[in-house]
Amino acid sequence: MASRMVVEKIPLKVIQRYHHNSINNFGEHETLVEAVAKRPGFFGPNPVAYLSIMARRPMVQLSDLDEALLNDRTLLRATAFRSSLFLLCSADYPLYFRALYPQLKASGFKRLAEGNISETLFHKMEKFLVEANFELPQSHDQIVDFLFSGKKQIPDVDVQRLLLRKLCDVGILARTHTKGWKGNDFSYALIKNWIPEWQLTLDNPETARTETIRRYLRCYGPASLEDIVWWTGLPAMQVQRSVSHLRREAVRIPVEGYKDDLYGLRENIDEMKNPGDAREEIQFLPPWDPYTFGWLNRRRLVDREFVNWVYDPVGNATGVIVDSGKVIGLWQFRDSQTNILEFHVFAPYSNQCRNVFRRAEEHSLLLANLSGATAVNIFERPLLPSLSERPLGSFLWPLGKEPPFKTPDERLLESPMERRTSNTFRNSYLDSEHVVRAS
Repeated sequence: MASRMVVEKIPLKVIQRYHHNSINNFGEHETLVEAVAKRPGFFGPNPVAYLSIMARRPMVQLSDLDEALLNDRTLLRATAFRSSLFLLCSADYPLYFRALYPQLKASGFKRLAEGNISETLFHKMEKFLVEANFELPQSHDQIVDFLFSGKKQIPDVDVQRLLLRKLCDVGILARTHTKGWKGNDFSYALIKNWIPEWQLTLDNPETARTETIRRYLRCYGPASLEDIVWWTGLPAMQVQRSVSHLRREAVRIPVEGYKDDLYGLRENIDEMKNPGDAREEIQFLPPWDPYTFGWLNRRRLVDREFVNWVYDPVGNATGVIVDSGKVIGLWQFRDSQTNILEFHVFAPYSNQCRNVFRRAEEHSLLLANLSGATAVNIFERPLLPSLSERPLGSFLWPLGKEPPFKTPDERLLESPMERRTSNTFRNSYLDSEHVVRAS
């Protein structure tokens, strides 16, 4: 399938530093669109998409992301890998659409049928919207009123949201405007009018799947076949076939701590072995960050004894503090007139507390600018029981939902990470049907 090129095992800490440089730091001359294209995997909903980008490029403004999404339309929020919502380069979306269409189409149809929307009715709605050919973005309510005009009974709001999501999944609608930096109540446009130069076809899916896996390995390699299966959502046999198509480019790489060789691209070997110094050693990455979701085997990022503090039982990742690619602690923040940033550094890395606090000061000012806070407070918090011992959803509050002081401000009990209204956390990771248990 792939040749074995590197004889000596690469230490895991070298791989961590390599990925910290290549995934967690943007190149000095990279545009925002180039950076997102090079690192597929940025979670799509607000505010995480922006927080992940801001962690890598502190000077970026929320208006920069809106400019790319709404004016230039060079970025798009679309369902892709694991049938979940991601921030993608618009030019890449037709490729991922071709590669992942069977998974995108199938996901969620059972729940639609339970809401009395059959596949036949769904296809009629697709045709109805395309023929309507509306030019301007429409709100959720406007599209629902249009689709169910004259009907005495319409589905409940959860079914409505799933219906609109499915219309995006199959390439009819595109998510456009939203309200506020935390809001996820999108407006929707017809894809054919939003980016008219697109040609969404299903031609050559095999080629598209191979290219998707090439891009995964270029960013996240070295990785196992299981990593690729999990990250893409593609069947294992398809992944094996696509990797075999890359036999001239893919090589097997022995990595310290792994029994079996991992797969990477030949073009990245020298940089993997000699990644150089970390550009920005300590970073604050939000929940669902591409770095914490790049691989199925999470122990490549965090010590075994702390895995259950970083990942909950259904695979959600919390906010983490990363030092040169290694997870050394946890963080969370609360937004109101006074922002609160809380952190904990794992005991083996306590010698980094001073550096973490310095970076927390810098990061909290960025968050305050984003949320409009007039002041910030920083607290070091004790470690609570692991996420596996706490209720589902605790990954949003890794250091506890109760503030570190008494306050009547109930807004401090609302995590900025919670997806409001239609996106409020309810079920397992991203409502995906490909849930992965923490390993």
